[in-house]
Amino acid sequence: MLNYALYPNELTKDDPDDQVARPVDITTNDLEALVAKVTGPGSILKPTEVKAVIDAYWQAITDYIRAGEAYSDAYMSTRFDISGVFQNEDDRYDANRHTLVVGAKLKPAVSTAVDEVSLRKVDARKNQPVVDSVYDWGSDSRNSTLTPGDVVEVSGQLLKIHGNLDEEGVFFINQGDGTETAGEQLRTNEPRTLTLKIPALAAGNYRLEVRNSRHDGKTLRVGIFGPTLAVS
Repeated sequence: MLNYALYPNELTKDDPDDQVARPVDITTNDLEALVAKVTGPGSILKPTEVKAVIDAYWQAITDYIRAGEAYSDAYMSTRFDISGVFQNEDDRYDANRHTLVVGAKLKPAVSTAVDEVSLRKVDARKNQPVVDSVYDWGSDSRNSTLTPGDVVEVSGQLLKIHGNLDEEGVFFINQGDGTETAGEQLRTNEPRTLTLKIPALAAGNYRLEVRNSRHDGKTLRVGIFGPTLAVS
């Protein structure tokens, strides 16, 4: 079961009642949970052997990447991309101007499982982080602007980042291309207040999200700030 909640859609101005859906209360399983599932009742597999095979599988893929080679099987594939502008035909890769990126893509054997997911609508404010206000210190403004490299103060409820999951943190999502950038140097980490450094962000409009878990939980909770924030 995948829970989702509705939030005001700030990207459309013609209909003030528009809403967008975001997944919430996402249960995150780790390697130990996966091994336990594979070696559960009725299985002849041993946990130590399964973990060793999984580790070897990913180590081999990592070695392929390190060698500049792609990988593909029935479940996933990897590919390389190079970002950045080359000045002319004689220009060469420069780590100061270009970035080599490796991406992974799920094959239909895995990705089509999404067709079987059951969805349940929940209250966006129930047991979720709630962002009420975003204050940008650099511009001395509230709920409108972000100043990269400066400090942002996020106010609300149930905001504290407990760090139980790798996916936790404050994220800035570019509304133009969907790029997600994690916040930096979390200084104040309290249920009602978060203060942190705004990362380097390209000009554009951004949505702010707080992703955390309960203090003793393994379920990812997502709090989305409705208004978009501008980087000029």
